[in-house]
Amino acid sequence: MKADTSRSSFLASKHFRTLLRQQGRVDLDAEWNEQQDILDHLRTATTGDLVGPAGAPAAGGGFGVTVEGTDLRLSPGRFYLDGVLVECDGPAAGVSVWAQPDVPAGAPIVRLSDGSDVAGPTPPAGRYLLYLDEWDLHRTALEEPQVREVALGGPDTTTRVKTVWQARLLRLGDLGAAVDCTTDPPAWTGLTAEPTGRLAARAEPAGPDQGPCVVPAGAGYRGLENQHYRVEIRTPGPVGTATFLWARDNASTAASWVAGPDPAGAITVASPGRDSVTGFAPGMWVELTDDRRELLGVPGTLVQLVSVAGNRLTIDPAAGTDLADYPDRPRVRRWDSDGAQSVAVPVGNGGWLPLEQGVEIRFAPGTTYRTGDYWTIPARTNLAGIVWPADGGNPAAVPRHGVRHRYAKLALVSFDGTSWTDPHDCRALFPPLTGLMELRAVSGDGQTATPPVPAAPVALARPLVVGVSNGSQPVPGARVRFTVSAGTGAVTPGQAVTDAAGRVQTTWQVDPTTPVQQVTVELLDDGGTPFGLPVGFTASLLTAARTAYTPGAGCVTLAGTRTVQQALDVLCQQPGGIPTESGMHVEQLVLPATGTNLDNDDQVPIPDLGPGIEIHLDTAVDPATANRATVYVTLELPFPVSGSDRELWPTSGVSAYQPLVLAAEIGVSETVIQWVPTEPAREFLDQIFPALQNLDLPEDRLLCRLTLKGHHLLSSDHELHLDGDGFLTEGLKLVFPTGDARRGGDLDLWFWLVEG
Repeated sequence: MKADTSRSSFLASKHFRTLLRQQGRVDLDAEWNEQQDILDHLRTATTGDLVGPAGAPAAGGGFGVTVEGTDLRLSPGRFYLDGVLVECDGPAAGVSVWAQPDVPAGAPIVRLSDGSDVAGPTPPAGRYLLYLDEWDLHRTALEEPQVREVALGGPDTTTRVKTVWQARLLRLGDLGAAVDCTTDPPAWTGLTAEPTGRLAARAEPAGPDQGPCVVPAGAGYRGLENQHYRVEIRTPGPVGTATFLWARDNASTAASWVAGPDPAGAITVASPGRDSVTGFAPGMWVELTDDRRELLGVPGTLVQLVSVAGNRLTIDPAAGTDLADYPDRPRVRRWDSDGAQSVAVPVGNGGWLPLEQGVEIRFAPGTTYRTGDYWTIPARTNLAGIVWPADGGNPAAVPRHGVRHRYAKLALVSFDGTSWTDPHDCRALFPPLTGLMELRAVSGDGQTATPPVPAAPVALARPLVVGVSNGSQPVPGARVRFTVSAGTGAVTPGQAVTDAAGRVQTTWQVDPTTPVQQVTVELLDDGGTPFGLPVGFTASLLTAARTAYTPGAGCVTLAGTRTVQQALDVLCQQPGGIPTESGMHVEQLVLPATGTNLDNDDQVPIPDLGPGIEIHLDTAVDPATANRATVYVTLELPFPVSGSDRELWPTSGVSAYQPLVLAAEIGVSETVIQWVPTEPAREFLDQIFPALQNLDLPEDRLLCRLTLKGHHLLSSDHELHLDGDGFLTEGLKLVFPTGDARRGGDLDLWFWLVEG
């Protein structure tokens, strides 16, 4: 801030909370200003913690965007950006982006994809981000004449800091570009990035010690006056490209430009300065500027004074200056540097650049600088030095003291070449602290009820309970309304107030016909108008039609059913209520030796079993699944048989039966499985009864079992298993074809082997 100040003493890292005056002490401008900075820091930090980085109040919030043709309008109201209050004043219809109070007419406020800036309102078609740029602008009596007290003759007293805001547009891409308020594209990141430039300052150090009787020449600050130096960036860019100006009085010497230049190059200012020290002199460099240039963030015109006569300042006519080029409060500001100097790091002197009187500065290499970045350096005669922070005993390189720009996204908008469309609000809205009451469900949601017979309303087992709180604190006495919003049930009571714990409840009778029913709960203000978000409770009737059912992979009959009710309806249509499933079935068993059927509990002479058994099915069989593991005949021999077994087990007769699986060849011919004993097996069968003649057998026959493993026998298309379960009728005979409507089942048949 270009004010006539002695220094800026506020340091947030000190955590000072207030300043206290002492009796009989001198009042200093720096201490008054520090107190204001402390209060501003407290206010913005507190507000930022409450609101967040940026936000608008839900009631009275400003900077909402509406579109109408080629116009973009900002709603009046308040907005908070990093804790700073930003206000948009204007009519209820809003302020046009193209006619903002802090944007000069016709200013280029639209940044395109190539980095160039153009004016609106019809830039190239595309998707744009409308954003807010806010910063502090210093105002003195030159810019704001009304701050003078005319009753005292209009002295120059205090200055002001103004909150300046500008809504600008940034092109993010073509129409339809995938952008939203949460993304930070490179264009936005580059725009909002902080400048990296840093500056260190020092008083010229003393030379080598030449003894106690020699005072080093050129050491420290050698000025005769306390000064407040200002170093300000004029041309932006990196070290070597950027330029800077400096002034010993914080660039506070300025005057209103009221006329000229005349043909001789003389311009007239309102005041030549308070004295010869704070005025203008030949050879000085001055900056011609006005409000428009300050609001656009561009430097003024730098010219050198040829002569000074009272309030007439003569400049080189070749400068080509014209008062008409400075339409908004033109003024002349004095700088003490020899024109604009290069931001550089010289090779000699350790990279330090001299200003004057032993004050030196050093720019950090490899950094960039922005127009308007500044640093202030208090120089004190009694110290023969400057006031500057140290880093490890050396002057610290610090970021700029100002100007700080704050940014916030307002909205995404599209321009199709003709009009602005598709606005999307990016602002975060917040309620007042007194409006933070929240309604929430406590218990009772998701209950079910079984419809009675005959149909009648039924009360839910548990009440519906809601709570009202403000933050973590319950709110007693809040009015709550319960309304049946789906179904024809009833709630009792329909409206009530919360108790001391912030809770209220009601009972709900659901109707017996509506499958899913709902109650909506609302928070009411004193006038009975709902506010905030409602809460919903849902209840449902417990019926088969609302119970999900997924048929198993083998349940062909119920395929396509999705509820228990649908499945039951299908079952009811089946004979006996039992569905049948597809499967292979055994239709008959044949003894090829005789051409007769084999049935359960039959007696088969040994010669009739020799050619084997044919198993006839109603479906072609996969030969790979018919083998001795899935089709086999078991013969049970009495035990003990051999002499050694009888000696070991000297029983009076047969004590057990020992199963033997007969060796056989398994063949398949379409729907017929052939089981044929091997030649050794047939020889064994022919010898078995003669070998057992000397045994005291309880009967003259041997038990055999034919087994087919239905779970492992597949049809040739692998779609069906063998449903081989056989069920006995009278006389221990089986019912053919086999099957019990299940996916698989084993055939288990026994017969008696007798001597032929």
